[in-house]
Amino acid sequence: MRRVAAILMIAFLAAPVAARADEGTHRFVKIVVGAGALVAGVAVMATSSSTTTVNSAVGTAETSTFSKSQLITGAAVAGVGGILLWDGLRDHDRNRPSTQVIVAPGRTRGIFIRRVW
Repeated sequence: MRRVAAILMIAFLAAPVAARADEGTHRFVKIVVGAGALVAGVAVMATSSSTTTVNSAVGTAETSTFSKSQLITGAAVAGVGGILLWDGLRDHDRNRPSTQVIVAPGRTRGIFIRRVW
């Protein structure tokens, strides 16, 4: 579990570096961090259930443990890693326009529509 926590800390510390890098480095960091988070999440999910076999003079007994929170945490980390990996691998076509709809609550209430080419 400590190894998974260390990998996640490295991934979170590498994210600000990706925000200031050029396009090629930015994609590479997304791919590496996404793949790492995907692997870490799957590893956490895999260890959420374990079975122990105890052999004694009377016979053999098996004890099972299951952690629902560990399974959910692993699935969430793997899901975010998969999305980040997908975003790093796909081509971002800057030639097509896109429309963004922004809803602003609070003092500057309103709906803003922004067209980006």
